[in-house]
Amino acid sequence: MSWSKEKNIRNAGHWLARAIELIELKDYQKRNGTVPTIYRGGVFNVELGEGNLGGGKNKRRPCLIISRNQLNSGDTVVLIPLTTKFKYNLVKGVKTPKYKNHYILLKSKYPFLNEDSCVKFEDIKTVDKVRIGEHLGNIDVKDLDLMRNRLLFAMGF
Repeated sequence: MSWSKEKNIRNAGHWLARAIELIELKDYQKRNGTVPTIYRGGVFNVELGEGNLGGGKNKRRPCLIISRNQLNSGDTVVLIPLTTKFKYNLVKGVKTPKYKNHYILLKSKYPFLNEDSCVKFEDIKTVDKVRIGEHLGNIDVKDLDLMRNRLLFAMGF
């Protein structure tokens, strides 16, 4: 899909209206003590905005929470948007990521996903918890442990 200045400006206008709604929701949550509890390894639908510049992920999409639970008690969480567009190799009939900073989540293991999805660790972002929508499911501890090396590689450690 090609980038379009006009489309991005139009989408930014739509996002501004939605951002105002989210500000109202955050105010309501703060006044009523209804801020959601979020845990590492959870996959949630998250509103990432519209009209983002460049290759930034946008729209409402599943995201994996990667911030430690102690940090998730605040207003923000660290997450990685999932994508269904990724490059892979087939090794003995199994999809393996083409890049060291990617990790594939298979729909056969995680049926709450609409299709096989990829965690691209270069897409890490911090968002306010008001953007967090419905909880879709959880990633198991073994996969989270395997993802640690992908994250470290993406961050240059």
